[in-house]
Amino acid sequence: MEELLKQYRESLRSAKKLLERASDEDKKIIRGMISDLEFAIEWMETSRMLGNRRGIERRAAYQREKPFDPLLMQKYFRSSDPVYEWDDHEKESVITNWDRERIEDALSVLTEREKEVYLMSRGYGLTYSEIANYLCISSSSVQTMIERAEKKIKRRINESLFCLCG
Repeated sequence: MEELLKQYRESLRSAKKLLERASDEDKKIIRGMISDLEFAIEWMETSRMLGNRRGIERRAAYQREKPFDPLLMQKYFRSSDPVYEWDDHEKESVITNWDRERIEDALSVLTEREKEVYLMSRGYGLTYSEIANYLCISSSSVQTMIERAEKKIKRRINESLFCLCG
């Protein structure tokens, strides 16, 4: 990586020297090259995009690790739905009893409202704004409830005996 950075810096110096004696037409192109080189050097040195205050170590909430696999949550939620005679689709979303017990144990620490919001988000895959519109609350309230629910679930998973065998 150091060798690559050295080559980029060398190219940047060369481009700046070239800019001094270039024609007006070429200066626009060279300035673009200089800008790209500075961007690449900054990114390689800091591991962050230019202008970003947060690096990869401080991901946004939607990028963080979730306590449960989202697909497992959706299967759990769909496996709880009743089977209708007119529905000719096979019930593909069946989960094991063990997974069902683990999920129900983790969800048991949530209040009814938190559980409702969490299942709407993670089970049905609704967006925060859709949930907020449905429940007549703000999107920030939905986000807060989901964050709180995920903290409780994570704590429960870490303390539970179910996590030792899963």
